[in-house]
Amino acid sequence: MFHNVLVGTLAGLNQEIKQDSEKVKTECQTDAVIKVDDDSFGPDVVNVMLPLKLYEVTIKHRVLAELGELSHYVLSVMAKHDLTIQDIEEVTGLSEIQIRPVVDRMKALKFISDSESDLSERGKRAAYILENIHNKQIPLYIDQNYASRNNDWFIAVESKNSLKEISKSCFIVPLPRNVRFNPIEDCFKQSQRFQNNYFEILPNILPEFNQIIDDSNAIWEQEWDVSFRSQACDKSMGIPIDLELKNFAEAEEKSNEETLRLYTELLRLKVKFSLPEGVDFGEFENVKPKSFIYSDNDQRIYDYMDFEVEADEDKRLYSEGLFDEKESALNLLAHSIPFIDEDAQLYSRENCFDKGWQLHEYSYEEVIALITKPEIIRIKA
Repeated sequence: MFHNVLVGTLAGLNQEIKQDSEKVKTECQTDAVIKVDDDSFGPDVVNVMLPLKLYEVTIKHRVLAELGELSHYVLSVMAKHDLTIQDIEEVTGLSEIQIRPVVDRMKALKFISDSESDLSERGKRAAYILENIHNKQIPLYIDQNYASRNNDWFIAVESKNSLKEISKSCFIVPLPRNVRFNPIEDCFKQSQRFQNNYFEILPNILPEFNQIIDDSNAIWEQEWDVSFRSQACDKSMGIPIDLELKNFAEAEEKSNEETLRLYTELLRLKVKFSLPEGVDFGEFENVKPKSFIYSDNDQRIYDYMDFEVEADEDKRLYSEGLFDEKESALNLLAHSIPFIDEDAQLYSRENCFDKGWQLHEYSYEEVIALITKPEIIRIKA
């Protein structure tokens, strides 16, 4: 008798929940899960920023840096005005004694022909470098992930509109390892990055390099000195990246390195079972409580997933009013009914809801793999 009455009462309650759930058009599935097909619901893609730091980069040709102003003048006027050494002596009024050491050194460098009437091909190249490249100062934005040698790294020329300002509300991609706070050490680390990549980087940041790129790169690294100086900047700038949020099934374990962590809302239903009050039923087998978790991002119900009660406030993502708490609760209640078997229906049920956060975690490699803008210079590790 007790069994029939209790089951009948519970059946009536279950029917009420089912009727309410029909209003929100949910679909009960055994395995998991309710999926609402609505692309506009929940934050599917979030914009994150990879911060870059501004430097002033100075490029010097090592041989030209060792030559004095008179040598530079001779190279320049011979290239521009097709003058001989004798012409220069006459125009400048320099004596043979004054100009001879300069000419001899430039002949030793094979910049001037033996007849001293014109520049050699090597001299013309040096004159072009002097005019267009040597001692150039270029503002560059560069990432500071120089502590991890296994990752690609990124450069953006200041003049190209490829970066965006990082506001306080932006989600920042953390670097896997710490950067140097001392500006001298920081600049030294950046210069080390450049040393093995001159041939790839320099033509990208200064188009004039393309005029001399045909020369053998065998001594390319020995030709150039590139120095860095940190630049003050009113705005923090970074590369914007559209990051698709993972669902629970795609979550993976990450390494010990620092990762990008974002959180979306969860609603959990806990169903607790207890013996009806008022009658001593003696020793009855305890029924373990059940729980079901609705993911706002995945739009699915899971029997189990990591449920974080606390999450950093600056890493939380909200669905901007699209998360209907009542609808989600009804979905959970309707979903729980098929999981309550006949024995469990003999017990009193208490349904409780609480809220939490779903972790979406990304390694540094995963995030930077999405950087594909052609105006961003990508240097392979």
